[in-house]
Amino acid sequence: MLSKLKRFLTFGSLGRKPEPTKTDDPEDDLDLDWLDPPADPLDSSAWDFYWTEHLRHGIGPPLFDMFCDDRRLVEVMNSEGMKTVLCAGSGISQEPSALAEAGFEVMALDLSPQAIAFIRDRTLSAEGFDHFCAPDTRRPGGRLDFITGNILDPTVCPGPFDVIIERLTAQNYLNGDIGAVLAGLAKRLSPGGIFLSHCHDGSWRPPAERRHFTKAWFQENQWTIWDGSSGPKPHGQVAWLVTSTG
Repeated sequence: MLSKLKRFLTFGSLGRKPEPTKTDDPEDDLDLDWLDPPADPLDSSAWDFYWTEHLRHGIGPPLFDMFCDDRRLVEVMNSEGMKTVLCAGSGISQEPSALAEAGFEVMALDLSPQAIAFIRDRTLSAEGFDHFCAPDTRRPGGRLDFITGNILDPTVCPGPFDVIIERLTAQNYLNGDIGAVLAGLAKRLSPGGIFLSHCHDGSWRPPAERRHFTKAWFQENQWTIWDGSSGPKPHGQVAWLVTSTG
């Protein structure tokens, strides 16, 4: 199972299939196509299959949320008086639940009815909240709505939102119109909002530079790019870019 998860982190989030390998682990000889995100990222039934198979094989929110850390984001949102969040392509992540428990108004949007049905009924533990946010940031007054819909449909979750989070979602459109996805989300962002775009470069090895698959779009469209480091948020809309590897 560990070898499967290693291969998942290398290729699964990029929509690429692994090269066939021969190992001493009999599980590696099984069909691993279910690990791959759908070739057509707009196929809801394919996403249903993707999430159902992951859950059936025991791969749930802890794996998909392992790179999520909203401590600094929550700090900035509170200091800026930000309240509303769109988690776009949220899948089975518990990040929307954590942000709602931190007192924010959150919409979790995903194309897969199966993913939404699963995560809607899942309770976030105290330990789960602490994975995302500092324990003392839990606040009353938060709200969480789950929406099944297409990111490219402008009538779905039209906003505006103070913060838009897409984690490993836009990069699934690398072979399509990734610009349309990012532009569609950007139109939902408030004038002084934060667009957090998290990409996973699973094939990264030093000394190569880590790739952030949406960075070029933000640069081409003259966004202010910020890494969320100490200090106040820059004026206006900012792109907060996060890269994970492994």
